Amino acid sequence: MASANKQASDLVAKLKAKSATSRDEVIDELIQLGAAAVPPLIKALRHKDYKVRMAAAQALGRIRNKEAISALIETLSDSSKNAQEAAADALTKIGPPAVSALLDALIGKDQSARKWAAEALGSIGDESVAHELVARLSDANIEVQRAVVTALGALKSKKAIQPLIGVLSSDNVELARAAAEALGKIRGSVAVEPLIDTLQSPSDDVRRAAAQSLAQMGTRAVPPLLEALQSPNYMVRRYAAEILGQIGDERARQPLLKSLGDENDRVVHYAAIALGEVGKESVIPHLAKLLRHAQASVRCASVQGLAAIGSPKVVPHLAAMLDDEDWVTRLTAAKGLGRVGSRTCIPHLARALRDDEWSVRLHAALSLGHIGIKKDAVQALEETLKDPKSTVRRGACEALAMLGDASCVDALGALSRDEDDKVQQAAAAAIFEIVGEEYVPTKARR
Repeated sequence: MASANKQASDLVAKLKAKSATSRDEVIDELIQLGAAAVPPLIKALRHKDYKVRMAAAQALGRIRNKEAISALIETLSDSSKNAQEAAADALTKIGPPAVSALLDALIGKDQSARKWAAEALGSIGDESVAHELVARLSDANIEVQRAVVTALGALKSKKAIQPLIGVLSSDNVELARAAAEALGKIRGSVAVEPLIDTLQSPSDDVRRAAAQSLAQMGTRAVPPLLEALQSPNYMVRRYAAEILGQIGDERARQPLLKSLGDENDRVVHYAAIALGEVGKESVIPHLAKLLRHAQASVRCASVQGLAAIGSPKVVPHLAAMLDDEDWVTRLTAAKGLGRVGSRTCIPHLARALRDDEWSVRLHAALSLGHIGIKKDAVQALEETLKDPKSTVRRGACEALAMLGDASCVDALGALSRDEDDKVQQAAAAAIFEIVGEEYVPTKARR
């Protein structure tokens, strides 16, 4: 035993190493000693070098000996944030035996300790501490409040729903956003309406967090969201449309069709995208009408919606949008044709390989690869290997690799002399993908 204690003390002394890798190696050795390493590691938590204190906390967390709990609680108030975080992580690893001490730290004088205690309690996952955490929502320090909110979300305790709803209206953006995120994790139906109200927040971050949480609620949020499509606030209508698309419930189809006539273009935009997720072929004519909309963003959204439906019946509409004046819309159409993936898409994508905008050409090439049909695509892509834009040439290499046609190997091999190193690498990778070996010219193979 004495030998083990001496070995542990010697190893702890080596935690002063400048290299993080060296410290990690020492920690690994200390873990092997187990309980014998705990006393010198506890002593090291008071070392003058914060890196030693941090490493000692990390080691104690991996050993998970409850004798270290008190010392680790003290380290939550360390002058180094790194040491504080390591101590909180260690207490989390120790788990339930540390809960009582963490609850004491939660109501202590040091705000750093209170914050880390809240985070550790949330990570440990003991739902019985929810009441104590709720009580700290009124903490004088905002950082502690936010840690408590996050912890309550992690615990997924239904007891926290009403208190968290109260936090949604906080003037502090970070606090309100954390509350919205926490409610999404708990997924209580009673939070749906308050989260919809939060879509009116002046903060984009808070609105996005509320929207994400509503999407996580799933089908239980659909009826209130359908009502929200009629809100006088366009921002609420816009988010309601987007969330309904993410949920994908067919009950939203008809209300979303009505939203295509909304007075606000942003609402129309998100309704068009959402219809692609909940629509059937019956919505194609409605989305097709928007392809003539004055706003490019609406036309682009309609293309996106049509592509998501995935029916071959959308191909003529997507193909027509390859001539749109807006390059983003043309790019979206090229990607959409790849998503539909039918043989009828190939000639249209081959035409798009000659677009003036290089990003359209790139996605046309990649879409040809994703479709996976060699006829007519291989020849068009071989020609694209000569594109003036190196990024497009790389995309053509990737697409040809997907198609796996050995007839294009020599064309790819010619790129070994390309002026762009990344093109050379892409061509070599494509050849290896197709034939399983490095490039050998046809003449040399004979």
